[in-house]
Amino acid sequence: MSRIDEIRNEARMIQDYLEITISDGINEMTDRLETLGIYYARSGALQAEVVGLRDSATAKVFHDQSEVIVKLSPTLAAKLIKGATADLNALEKWLDRINAACSKQADNLRTLISFEKERMRL
Repeated sequence: MSRIDEIRNEARMIQDYLEITISDGINEMTDRLETLGIYYARSGALQAEVVGLRDSATAKVFHDQSEVIVKLSPTLAAKLIKGATADLNALEKWLDRINAACSKQADNLRTLISFEKERMRL
């Protein structure tokens, strides 16, 4: 299995976790908040790794296709490179959205936990 496949599988696992609904128990909320913090950090690290892989793929396209690229207009050259790295671009964007979802869900959970604490206090 390639590194890209490993990253994609890990992203799928995190995505699946983000798509589940939890009960309204405060213990489950705090456990989920902790897990989201881990996934937030992990998805950021994976995203950075994919950006590096994409940059390497871009450099490889320049190396392998330099004779073709110099004959193209800048717009067409950019499209050629974007097309050659489309899979990595999509994975990077997905990881970006996973990272944002972790952050938003953590914010929402902190609000719900505060609400539950206040409700228990009353």
